[in-house]
Amino acid sequence: MKKPEIFFRPIGQSGPLSFYWYPGPYGDAVECKKGKGVAWLSPSGELLGVEFDDVDQEADHQKLETPDGSIVEVTVKKGNIKVKTQFTEPV
Repeated sequence: MKKPEIFFRPIGQSGPLSFYWYPGPYGDAVECKKGKGVAWLSPSGELLGVEFDDVDQEADHQKLETPDGSIVEVTVKKGNIKVKTQFTEPV
């Protein structure tokens, strides 16, 4: 999978953080199974992007489990963002 585009929109100390693996448009987002955020899936079930609801811009660690079973983990340390993904194969 290619490197995702990252969009971080902090208001004050924190805000939504998004990762997109494919260009949009995406359609409706669906709530993640675990964690606080949403995901966009293709009609075939492939993960297109995710958005974490609220991430601290200095230090944070969160994990989302998407409806397709993929796991997206974000770590922020001193303002540097790292993403770790475990994708499931679309059905």
